[in-house]
Amino acid sequence: MSKLTKLQEMIAKLHAENDQDSERDWLLQHLQANNTPEMMAQAKKLTHSELAILTQLAQAGEAIPFKQLQAQSELSQGMLSRYIQRLAKNRLVEKFHTPENQKAVVLRITARGQEIGELHHQLHQRQRQNYEAVLANYSEAEVETIAQFIEQMIAARENL
Repeated sequence: MSKLTKLQEMIAKLHAENDQDSERDWLLQHLQANNTPEMMAQAKKLTHSELAILTQLAQAGEAIPFKQLQAQSELSQGMLSRYIQRLAKNRLVEKFHTPENQKAVVLRITARGQEIGELHHQLHQRQRQNYEAVLANYSEAEVETIAQFIEQMIAARENL
């Protein structure tokens, strides 16, 4: 097998694994124990961005202003707003205004949203531990070589 063929096979495997199905399956498996079919169907439809938002709100531990969440997010204001609308519609997040500032939108995660956000955080902690275990098998120099290789392959793909 040529080096190029081997690389193309590995890239195909990476793409197949990177479609978030394994994350969603793990999340649903861990939610299944004490949730209704409605909740399971709802969780199945969440995008990765929505899961990330729930995780941020769950980690905050308190209600936070929309603007603060936006400052911490890589999403545009419009996209974040659309995701928050969907999460609020699904009763995973509550939107409200404080008496001090009726214009500013404040977000509070619901108990259902908290559970999903915490599970998503646990998932990413487990992934990080797995990645660190794999990386422990390589020296800093080897990891640097791998990183350079990946950067060069990305550049080669973009130079069409």
